[in-house]
Formats: sequence, structure tokens, C-alpha cells
Amino acid sequence: MTTLQPDRLSPSTRVLWLTVLAVAFLYVWGIDNLYMPSNGDEMVYAHIARLTAESGRWLPLVSELNDMRNTKPPLLFWQSMVVSGGGAYWQLWWLRLPSLVYLGLVCAGMSLLLHRWLGEWRTAAWAVLCVLLCWGTFRYGRPYLTTAPEMFWYSLAPGWVLWRAAQPHQRGIHHHSSEWAAWTVLGLLTGLGLAYKSFALIAPLAAATWAMRLALQPRWSWRDLWICTAQTLWWSVWAVAVFATWLLLDPQPQEVWREFVQRENAGKMGGPQSYLSGLFSLKGSGDYLAAPFLNTGLLFPWVLALVAMGWRHWRTNGQVWRGGLATALWLWIAVWCWVFLLPSQRSSRYLLPLMPALAMLMAMQVNQFSPRVVRSTGLLSVLALAVLCWLAWHAHSLGVLPTFWALCVALAGAGVCVLCVAMWRTAQPVVLHALWSAALFLFGLNALLQGMSGERVHFHGNTTERPTADTVWVTEGFNGEFERLQFLLPGHNRFVPQQTKLLALIDGSDRTPGTWFIVPRGV
Repeated sequence: MTTLQPDRLSPSTRVLWLTVLAVAFLYVWGIDNLYMPSNGDEMVYAHIARLTAESGRWLPLVSELNDMRNTKPPLLFWQSMVVSGGGAYWQLWWLRLPSLVYLGLVCAGMSLLLHRWLGEWRTAAWAVLCVLLCWGTFRYGRPYLTTAPEMFWYSLAPGWVLWRAAQPHQRGIHHHSSEWAAWTVLGLLTGLGLAYKSFALIAPLAAATWAMRLALQPRWSWRDLWICTAQTLWWSVWAVAVFATWLLLDPQPQEVWREFVQRENAGKMGGPQSYLSGLFSLKGSGDYLAAPFLNTGLLFPWVLALVAMGWRHWRTNGQVWRGGLATALWLWIAVWCWVFLLPSQRSSRYLLPLMPALAMLMAMQVNQFSPRVVRSTGLLSVLALAVLCWLAWHAHSLGVLPTFWALCVALAGAGVCVLCVAMWRTAQPVVLHALWSAALFLFGLNALLQGMSGERVHFHGNTTERPTADTVWVTEGFNGEFERLQFLLPGHNRFVPQQTKLLALIDGSDRTPGTWFIVPRGV
């Protein structure tokens, strides 16, 4: 699989990188929005990080949620403690800022790697656009979650292998001391990634990197196989050792073992039903099998086309394909996917670290996609923006969405329609128009969320009338959702979700003097 030279319909490199800057703005815009696309775990992590910072100690982690304390390794929480100045500047955009930094590093790494292999920057720009316009990256890569750190730290070892393999004389598997030293350093760095998520992720990492190294060799012997295996094990041991320092540093290691190792990790290996029945059931594997659509969103047709093109090329060329960049990236994706079939709990989120590899593959074949594939992304964008326009219309009629933001959503919808007409009027549609359509959807979504939040949900009362460091009773909801109130109300309040207490305060059966509570909307 090779990259085609730019044709007359392809945009210039400058236009591509200007588009990258515009999409990057969409990522920064709304980073402080409480209601931007995210995951329910974000507020749980913010809760643990805030209370740990207030404790004045790095360990143990602190939480008021039952069985939701050692839910993730400490590096994720230490990150927010550092950027917020130990909790002194507790603002949501500070907590989310490191995610954008990690995404920027991932994009820079992809660009440098593709330039080293291909000698030009156009494909790098396509790759950055593809990874940023995938729905999984936009939803999980911006909030205070583990996705962006995972993408970065777990890409270091395979990225280093691919960087060296770009020069044929550096592809060999060697037994030199410098080689072992390099894998030691990579083990330490990979261990930092495990300290964000889980030690169990060394399994897909090691298996995929091992297979990729062997596939990049034009030929290898049994000696190469043993050396590659030994170096992979050495790297894995160092990575797990870095993670294991959590057990050594935490003053309550038995709680870490019980809550994180046994329940959070080992608990995902078993289930109420047998492994095979879960594997072949919609409930057990439905979300996992839908990962290409859930993670790529509007670029899903590109993934289908990419798989079809790769399959045809492999059937035609067989072993001739071995040793190239595309081979290594396909192996990285395939092995990672196969390893994650082993746990009984499978999720499309487990495959998000593969987004950089998938984006590079799409970028390398972007000029080979058929007009039908290109237009399908525009059509999906029209449908998605039609839903946003419908929501904006009703929100504006209810007085929830200001006119300016409603017009922004409408303009995004009109822009996508214009791009679709342009793509349908030409026999060879411009591929960049499809990506512009996807970007306009993200613009419309940001505009809708900005208009329905912002000043409308901020606290406007007199700060002297609000409780400070006092208990405020709130309604129960999903774990940690009440933590959002810490970013809305001034002061360091203690929000306690207890439905029975709140109902008693609302109906007047509980008249405890000086009790503060928040009335749910509609009461």
C-alpha cells in the first residue's frame, strides 16, 4: 500500500495545515464547558483528585464515594493536583488542559514519523485531521480522562520501533548493550502510561510491539526471535515495576490490592455467563464490535474502505507487503484488538489508543478512497447537523438557546449542505470537503453546547450568601455527578448526595436550622 501523489483536486499543504489549526481551535473551544461530550467517570476522577489535594498528601487517594477510591492509578490524580496548584486553582479547564497537551504531542509524533517515512508533510496533515475529527478522540480526548495520556505513553515504544525502521540499516534486532538500555528506558516511560490506567495493558502493548518488530524485518532467524522476545519481556518487566511502586508508596497497599487489582482488573476477566456465550452475544461484545463506528463517527465509511483496500492488497501481494509502514500499523491494530477479546468485559473505549495508527493508515490512502466513500462522510454530516439544528430550533423556542448560538448552528448546517452539493456536482469530489463537513458538525455541536451553558448555568447570586466549607444536600445521580457543583458554586462546599434527606428538606418534614440544600429543577 503506497501513498499516491497529490492530484489536481488535492489541496495544497498550506491549506491542509490551516485546516488543522482550525480544527485545533474546535478542541480548545469549550474546554471549560461542564456539558461537553465526556464520560461519567470524569467527575469521579475530579472528586478523588480534589479530596486528595485537600488532604495535603499524595497518597492514599481520598474519596467519599463508596468503593470508588482506588479506581485508577495515582498518576491521573497527581496530574490534576499539580496543574491546579494543589487544588488552589480548582477550575475545570485546568484539569482538562493536560489532555490537550497530550493530544498535541501525539499529533506531533505522528507528523514526524510520517515525514521520516514518506519525506513530505502532506500525509502528516491528513493524519492529524483524521485523528482529531474522529468522534472518539473528540469525546474522550479532551475531558479529564485517561484517553489522551494513553494515546501518548502507549505509542512511545511502537513509535520508536517505526522511527528506526524508516532507515533499512536500523531495522535489525540486535543484542547490543545500547539496545537493552533503550528498552529499559522505554519500559520506564511505558510504566508511566500504566500508572495512568492499568498494569494489565502491558499485555496488548507487548504482544503488538513484539509482532510489529518481527514483521518489519525483511528476514529473521530463530536467534532474532529469541532476542526480540527477551527484550520485549525486559521492557514489560520494567513497565510493570514502575506501576508496582504504587503498592510500595501507598500506606494502604491492601486496599489498593482489593479495590484496584482484584475488583477493577481481575473482576473483568470473569462474569456471570460463560466466556464463549459472552463473546458471541450482543451484550458481551456489541459495544466492542461497534468500536469502528463509535470511535470514528463520521469517518466510519473511511474505515470500511480502508479495511477493504487492505484485504485486497494482502490477497494480491501477500508477503510482498511485509516490511512496510502499513504492515506494522495493521499488525499493531490487529493484535491489540485480538488481545482485548480475552477479558469478559469489552468496550470500544479500550481501542482508543489505536486511533493514531488508524489515522496514519487513512492518511496514507486518502487519495485512493472512492467518490462514494468521500461523499458518504458529507451525507452523514448532513444528517448529524440536521439533528443539531432540530435541537437548536426547539431550544431557542423554549428560551434556552440564545439567538446568536442558534444562528451559528444553522450556519454550520447550511455550510455542510453547500459542501455536499459541491461534492455531488463533481465526478471526483475533493476529499478535504468531507473533512470540512465533519469539522462543521463539531463546530455546530460546540455552538449548541456553548449557548445552552456558559453564563446561563453560572452562579449569579451574592457570594456572601452562600455556604463555605459547609454541607449542602443534593439529589442523587450517577456516581460523582454532584462534583459538577464544585465548578458552579463559589467556596469549597461539601456536597452530599442523599435522596431521602433532600426529599425531607423539600417537603418540610426536616426543618433543621441552617441546613443548605439544592432543589432539583421542576420541584
